[in-house]
Amino acid sequence: MRGAAVLVLGLWMGLLVASWAVATASFRTVDRVLGPGGSPELQERLAPLAPDVRRAVLRHVASESNRWMFGAMSIAELALGLALVAVSWRLGPVPRALALAALLAVVLQASALGPAILRLGRSIDFVPRPLPPAEGRRFGLLHAAYMLADLVKAAVLGAAAWVIVRRGP
Repeated sequence: MRGAAVLVLGLWMGLLVASWAVATASFRTVDRVLGPGGSPELQERLAPLAPDVRRAVLRHVASESNRWMFGAMSIAELALGLALVAVSWRLGPVPRALALAALLAVVLQASALGPAILRLGRSIDFVPRPLPPAEGRRFGLLHAAYMLADLVKAAVLGAAAWVIVRRGP
């Protein structure tokens, strides 16, 4: 069971870190392709659009990609969380509690934070920047709560890995 728990933890932590990298890269890619080093063909095709419209459209595409990724990630994390709870159940109360805590963070993200960010995000995709203060604050708070849950989850998963590996065979 210990080996299976370590495998699930490794997969989960890798998936978590990869999601952070992909989400960040998708928005940075918008800046890169619209910048001076961007494709001349793309610049030519986008030329009829005002610069702020170009940016809004490409950021919308990046947002939709991230929304899909985080939706799929929620399903994967729920499966990994359930698997971790199952394989760590007999490893003692501490690994079990850590697995349940990580699963609880996923449930919070999948059932409350993720859907709220999705709805609000879609409603503000084409609102001119800077956002109106109320919407900007609400989105910022939701995003911060989601990221905090991710960081807590990463810390809990790291602690679980440490406890499980340290206990030995």
